[in-house]
Amino acid sequence: MRTLLALGFLASLLTLPNLGCLGCSAYSGGGDVIYARGQDQLILCENTGFVATINGATIEGKYSENAPGSSVTDVGTEGDNGKLAFDLTVASDGTATAPELGSGAWTEVSTSMNQVELDHADILCKDLVNRAWWGTP
Repeated sequence: MRTLLALGFLASLLTLPNLGCLGCSAYSGGGDVIYARGQDQLILCENTGFVATINGATIEGKYSENAPGSSVTDVGTEGDNGKLAFDLTVASDGTATAPELGSGAWTEVSTSMNQVELDHADILCKDLVNRAWWGTP
C-alpha cells in the first residue's frame, strides 16, 4: 500500500504546473539565449558554451562575445577541434544570421520559453563542462 501511495505522489508531482520535472536542474537556464530556425536550434549558454543542432547533427563548443560596435556579435569555435563554428550577427530586429550554420535567419525563442523549457535546454549547457575539451583554452 505504501508503494502505491508513493507512486501516486510521484505521479502527482509530474503533473503539477511550475514544478518542473524529475531530473531537471531546478529552473536554471534563464541566462541562456536560444535561437531557432525551423527545426534547427542554437543555444548560447550562460557558461560560454554553445550547442547547435543543425539538420539533426550536433555541434558543441565555446563562444565569445565580440566588442561592442563589431558587426559580428558572437564567435563560436568547435570544442573538439577548435575550428570556427559560427560568426553570429544579430540585426536590429533581433533576428540573427550565421552563414557557417546555413542560410536563413535565426529567431530568438528563449524570451517566450517557460521555466521548464529553459531548464531542459540548460541541461545541454551544463553537460558541456563534462567534455574533455572544456578545460582547454
